[in-house]
Amino acid sequence: MDSNEVSKTLAAEGSFAEDQSFPYALVPLRFLGMGVFIAWLCCTHVVSIFPGSVDAPSLRATFDTSMRFGDIATFLVLAIAASRIGPISRHFRINAALVAVTAIGTVIVGLALIPGHAPESAVAAVSFVTAIGGALLFCLWAETYCQMGTMQTIVYGSLSCIAAAVVSFLISTMTEPYAIIATSLLPLGSFVCVTLSLKIVPAEHEKPNGVRFPVPWKLVALMAFAGLASGLAGSLLTNADGTGAIHRVAATGLAGVVILIMVFVRKNRCDVRFLAKTVLPVSIVAFALVPFAGPVWAFAVSFLIKLAYVWFTFFVLLMLANISYRFEVPSLRLFAIARAASEGALFVGVAVRRWVQQTELLTNDSFLFAVAIVGIVMILVCTLIWTSERSVNADWGASGISLKDSVHVPGKRERLIVRCEQLSEEYGLTAREAEILGLIAQGKSRVEIEQQLFLSQNTVKTHARHLYAKLGVHSKEDVYKLFGE
Repeated sequence: MDSNEVSKTLAAEGSFAEDQSFPYALVPLRFLGMGVFIAWLCCTHVVSIFPGSVDAPSLRATFDTSMRFGDIATFLVLAIAASRIGPISRHFRINAALVAVTAIGTVIVGLALIPGHAPESAVAAVSFVTAIGGALLFCLWAETYCQMGTMQTIVYGSLSCIAAAVVSFLISTMTEPYAIIATSLLPLGSFVCVTLSLKIVPAEHEKPNGVRFPVPWKLVALMAFAGLASGLAGSLLTNADGTGAIHRVAATGLAGVVILIMVFVRKNRCDVRFLAKTVLPVSIVAFALVPFAGPVWAFAVSFLIKLAYVWFTFFVLLMLANISYRFEVPSLRLFAIARAASEGALFVGVAVRRWVQQTELLTNDSFLFAVAIVGIVMILVCTLIWTSERSVNADWGASGISLKDSVHVPGKRERLIVRCEQLSEEYGLTAREAEILGLIAQGKSRVEIEQQLFLSQNTVKTHARHLYAKLGVHSKEDVYKLFGE
């Protein structure tokens, strides 16, 4: 298949005609359903919301532990069976049933089992099953975002973080039992949003025969370190289980606001690595404060590490989405492994934190300095990992490889993007012009380009006019011909 056929094929994948009526105003609301899912994760970890004023710390700990085990187990099963499952969005009835079970399980645990001081085995069993639908929701949202461009992914991801914080705050103002009921409805709302979102993004392709997709283990390692640090974050707090989750909610909202501002300030030079570069000072300051925090600054250490966790996780997930989009890597196995690593490391971090809090180590200055040094060293190691890739579009070792001869197998979208990069270099296009060129080559209409890049009509027209002048073309058909050379 030559470049012209690639362009025509991509243009046929769910694109809309220039004059076709389409409710674009609804698109952001659908995509922000991921924020509703994040809010569910946040609310179920805030003890003042779930289970509220009920004093049952052992059952609460059982709920948290079993939820994490359910998460990790589900992600591992999805990762192992990914090739047989294919795009997870194609299993609507199973997804709907398990998400409904998650909603029901949430309300049963929050209103009946924990308040009723049920046996720990019952709480553990229901909590484990409740986590399954949540894991599926994460993978459904991953599949959705993997079919977007970088700008859309960053903006909607940031807005979802803000939405999660707002929804969590609103639920925190509710009285019992309404807060728990509202929390239990969040998975259902998120599922409706992701179902609607999947209708307006290109469908993910099945895994091609004879091609394997390696795991980008360096990115998985970054996720694991972020999860471990988050689990350890509240070690200096006297009530880490109560306040650490609140810090995470606040950090999620703040990260969304700051990233969104930075994206639009850097609109014409938005390199996703700026996310990692910006969070490095925050992480280093957080660990450097550990030996000097004590009871006064313990909250600052916890919040800064949670902020770094949210920010760095956002960066890694964005990189994974870019890899899946550009190189057409199936999203299910990729994100299931990354999430399992993150949740597993977070669980280890929480377990270590609880053990340390039962010892005298937190009063030992040598131990605290050692923690600070090890933390900073690990941050520097993470820096070396993500700077080791040659460019922001590197595949991190995850792109398709032929089973027969172990040669890289470029997909249709990758070939189009590579051709776009060649034309950009040849004709001296700006980064924004190159983005618009790629979208035109995919058959996107002007309105879709405005929606995808968050630009005004006049701005898109101006860029398109400059782009056409540099390329010496006068229509979309002329652009398609350039991709057929």
